[in-house]
Amino acid sequence: MVVEYRALEVYLGRIELHPHYQGRGIGAQLLQSLIDTAAQRGWDLILDVLAINTRAHAFYQRHGFREVARHGENNRKIRMRFTHRHTNE
Repeated sequence: MVVEYRALEVYLGRIELHPHYQGRGIGAQLLQSLIDTAAQRGWDLILDVLAINTRAHAFYQRHGFREVARHGENNRKIRMRFTHRHTNE
């Protein structure tokens, strides 16, 4: 995992698991921990994913991330954001 703590946001630069360990919830646990850290600070969590990597894109969507922009050569990267919203629950 590569994480940058920027001004008012957390940027997930990379998260990789060996294929042998994928599909076991490890990535989801790591991501949830980072979501929790960003939420504690009241910050958004952002990341970029290659448009061709549909599996990763779907993974992030399942965890509440939304596409906010496309960039790079031929819009090959998708910027995604998880926005922590305070609720009155």
